[in-house]
Amino acid sequence: MKKNYKKILVRYLALLFIVLLGVFIFLKRSVAPLDGTAQLKNLSAPVKVIRDEYGIPHIFAQTKKDSLRALGFVMASERLFQMEMARRMTQGTLSELVGEVGLRSDKLYRSLGLRHTVEQMLAEKMKSGKYDEKMMAEMEAYCDGVNQYMATHPLPPELVYLRDKPRPFTPLDAYIMTGHMAFSFGVALRNDVLMTSLAKKLTPEMFQDLRNDQLKTPIKITEALHLLEPLMIAKENKYAPYFDGSNSWLLAPKRSRSGKSIFSNDPHIGYSLPAVWFEAHIHTPEFELYGHYLPMVPFAVLGHSRHHAWGFTMSETDDMDLYKERLDREKKMVMSKGRWQPYSEWNEIIVVKNKPDVSFKMIETPHGFLMDEVLDQKNIALKWAFNSPHNDTMATLYHMGEAKNITEFENSLKDGTAPGLNVMYADPQNIAWWTYGEIAIKKNPNSDVILDGSTGEDDYDHMMAWEDKPHEVNPDSGFIVTANSRPASAPAELRGDWQADDRLQTITSALKEKDKWTAEEMKTLQTENFNINTTPILDHLLQKLQLDIKEQSKYASLLVKLKKWNRHSEIDSQEAAFYHQWNNENLAIILANLDPQERESYLHTTHAWIFYKRILKNENSPWWKNKDQTTVITEGFKRALAKWEHLPIWGDIHRITYKHPFGDYFPMNLLLNVGPRAIPGAYNEINNNKQRGLSGNFDVVAGPSTRRIIDFALPQKSWGINPLGVSGHVLSPYYSDEAKLFIEGKYRPQLMDEDDIRNNKRHELTLQ
Repeated sequence: MKKNYKKILVRYLALLFIVLLGVFIFLKRSVAPLDGTAQLKNLSAPVKVIRDEYGIPHIFAQTKKDSLRALGFVMASERLFQMEMARRMTQGTLSELVGEVGLRSDKLYRSLGLRHTVEQMLAEKMKSGKYDEKMMAEMEAYCDGVNQYMATHPLPPELVYLRDKPRPFTPLDAYIMTGHMAFSFGVALRNDVLMTSLAKKLTPEMFQDLRNDQLKTPIKITEALHLLEPLMIAKENKYAPYFDGSNSWLLAPKRSRSGKSIFSNDPHIGYSLPAVWFEAHIHTPEFELYGHYLPMVPFAVLGHSRHHAWGFTMSETDDMDLYKERLDREKKMVMSKGRWQPYSEWNEIIVVKNKPDVSFKMIETPHGFLMDEVLDQKNIALKWAFNSPHNDTMATLYHMGEAKNITEFENSLKDGTAPGLNVMYADPQNIAWWTYGEIAIKKNPNSDVILDGSTGEDDYDHMMAWEDKPHEVNPDSGFIVTANSRPASAPAELRGDWQADDRLQTITSALKEKDKWTAEEMKTLQTENFNINTTPILDHLLQKLQLDIKEQSKYASLLVKLKKWNRHSEIDSQEAAFYHQWNNENLAIILANLDPQERESYLHTTHAWIFYKRILKNENSPWWKNKDQTTVITEGFKRALAKWEHLPIWGDIHRITYKHPFGDYFPMNLLLNVGPRAIPGAYNEINNNKQRGLSGNFDVVAGPSTRRIIDFALPQKSWGINPLGVSGHVLSPYYSDEAKLFIEGKYRPQLMDEDDIRNNKRHELTLQ
């Protein structure tokens, strides 16, 4: 009997081994080719793709078109699944592949009108003779490289599982992807709906405190509106992460030890797997660039050469507004500026896997596309700068990479309307910041609530001229900082969805501490787990805390630790865990009388932290009418203590899991996900690793998507890091090889010299 059991066990183990071996072979066949040769048609000469120790492809070609064709080939080999799913998401065709679960997303992206806008813009360029043939030829070359890879190599296992054979990629797909970037910067569909509802319920004084940017102008809510349900659009997404903030600062030559400018940038984006950016270095006799690319987009969104560097933070200028429209659907007319005008209408058809097609009408008014399929109330149009007929974000990306000097670079920015960006620029001798995108001065500055579309009284007054937009070029201070907060130079009438100024204050204060800096010191600053406002807030909480004699004795050890705490959110800090929980509990108590869904929605906005800091400083705020500060802060302290049996360290509750789109369930989560891992930093600290709002769960969902530091004394050896790795294939050695370095706040070299690249070579592939 024992022998029979042994035989059965051996057979099962053998069968398991065969199955696992088969799975391994199946997965292995689609790993990106790294060595040897591969065929790539339409090249003018062979192209070398050398991978360094982190798998970054360094593409050596004879022409820029050859290099972009190779870039498309290499990017597809590592990120094809990500590219296909991002394309489906942004073009509203997910349901065709994943069924009804994709329908909400498809309706949203169809309603945004991304394809419609881009097609109209390109048609107008063709008609007016402004179509850039050279740029389009380079985009076509990139797409050709992607499509050739798809035609000649095994598809990623995820696409095989989904039975998806992607159609060929085109430049139109890249254009539409930039629309997603612009949309993720805007907050109107979330915030304006919520703030309208709150404005109808609260006193004007209470509502003013909830706003991110207080106004003295009386609030006027469109009478035709009933209370709307707040729209919750997740800040993280399985297929194309949402942009969420950013830090950047520049040092002029007089402020650096090297005597040349220093560039620093860490864009904050929802964490994803694969990572957001695909890094690649292109070298040709005519062109060289180390770029951070969005998969599917052929021109670097972030980049540097030997003579210039650029990066972004979100400007948070309010380029999205919602208008309540008055329509006559029988006559297909809309009331605008007090008179009836015709509107445009067409059908959108969404193919749904294993279900009937879903059809809905798209209506375009003078303000924009109706959001009937997105919001619970009908006849609300989204006016959005991206939908401007002359917006060409792709041309901006193209010309930024081609710019030879500061003047050419600035000129590349002047015609774009969205997304709203702080564009940060440095070259060896200059530093500059410009606000990119259309900025409207509005007749009704209360544009964080839904506006009246019928009278014209809430329409835009005018667009700011380029030279009037907030900007700085070579300031006397010798440094420039942007971090998503309201610019000091912004005129009072300028509206924005500004974030709190904590990071701006913290970085600016640090840069003022000494005259000259090195790239190494920039690394330390960029990974600082610190917010300059933590000290005054904690001091205030401790001052207001009211405990009896018995409680003081019971909590004496914790109180001593809090007073001695260095105010840094390190992984091993109990004080950080308690401090952040205490703030969240205080906020929950203050907002307890709001509708639960509204409270949850509000805590997901960046307004919530601004509101909290504002009313802590103002004991006369109407929010303290029913419960004074001492009562709230003491109750919050006790609630925070009751949260845990034993006080955790920050790394126990502040953790990151990089989730693959297939990683929601066992056993795929074990195979594909990376984490959970403890991670330092916190919301609004320089190392801005943040949770989903301020509602109490500290699982990290967004933070630095890369960290870059370029000292122009040695631009060919700059510093960077990726939260995961360059590859999206689970069996690639570059799937998550940078994750530990990233969490530890370390960097790796970004190489451009061929000798350095060959000295660090791990693989070499020839495309011919």
